[in-house]
Amino acid sequence: MGEKSSLRVHIEFGEAKADFEGEVNQVFEATVRFLGQIYPNLELVQKIVYTPNLVELAGKLAGVIEITSEGPILISGLDLPTRDAVCLALLGAYVGDKLGRMAKDTLSSGELSRITGKARKTISNEIPRLASDGLIVKTPEGQYGITTLGIRKTEDVIKELKPK
Repeated sequence: MGEKSSLRVHIEFGEAKADFEGEVNQVFEATVRFLGQIYPNLELVQKIVYTPNLVELAGKLAGVIEITSEGPILISGLDLPTRDAVCLALLGAYVGDKLGRMAKDTLSSGELSRITGKARKTISNEIPRLASDGLIVKTPEGQYGITTLGIRKTEDVIKELKPK
């Protein structure tokens, strides 16, 4: 358990080849630098493409949500509009799933009601608005998940909750 995680990456892009090995963040940075050298437009793409960063998301959620195997728990004392509470709960499920702490990244309306402390009817009324705004999606199983746009907008909610 005391061993440090190591990542090994081999890249071939046309004639260019590279191997990187070491701590995850260092290998990631070296890989991005390498790709930026062989594919100059990568830097431009990085500036305009949003990709959720799991480590940053987990850090931002600290003090707002706790993740358990039964699902996310909103920190008590937060008086949030239903819209924000649902998005935070779904973001917690997303992060919990990606970290291997939850079995799925979606929640039912009943789970959302329990997690947010909002009435099930209130949740049911808000879900169509969140879906039409592109913040959440309904799965074929009747569960709800957060979209990439939902993640981005919920980061703004967290920023308002945790001023620097």
